[in-house]
Amino acid sequence: MSISTSVLSDLLITLPYLRPQLYFKASLTALSHAMEDQVLAATLEEPLVIASFQRERFYRQEAHRYQRLAQRSNQIYVLSAPETDFSNKSDYYEKVAFEPEDGLSQEWHLVVLAQNYATCLVCREIPLSLAKKQQMRELSPTLDMDTSRRFEGIWTSERGVSLKAASLLLVRILVYRPE
Repeated sequence: MSISTSVLSDLLITLPYLRPQLYFKASLTALSHAMEDQVLAATLEEPLVIASFQRERFYRQEAHRYQRLAQRSNQIYVLSAPETDFSNKSDYYEKVAFEPEDGLSQEWHLVVLAQNYATCLVCREIPLSLAKKQQMRELSPTLDMDTSRRFEGIWTSERGVSLKAASLLLVRILVYRPE
């Protein structure tokens, strides 16, 4: 079973006052690392961490960080579309494999909730047309297409928004891991 709706869309419908911003992949990576670093700094008590990766290969680049995060909390959930061996599994943390057709495969999410800390990053990739990709390659042949990926989304430390984002992601987790 796959869910075609977007977590970002659901969040914007639920909280219509939110205004999405434009982010590039490099910005999302830096923001995600900063959020994860708050947990790694051991200043938060048993935070809930939910991270959603579009593809397993993106998760693999960060897997070592999530093993370290698991030393700080037993409430860590990592979602990803499997490509090789990513599967539903309870290991250092909970792994949740979603269908590649799921709306999550176009999104980038990270939610961190603790007693005195809340932040979330909820984004959806803006796909480039083939013509636009070719135009960008012609204008700048050395441009790394991966770093030029664009996303629209919300980054906030507003507790209510972070709670709602976590709730929307936990519903997805229950679909794929009802146990």
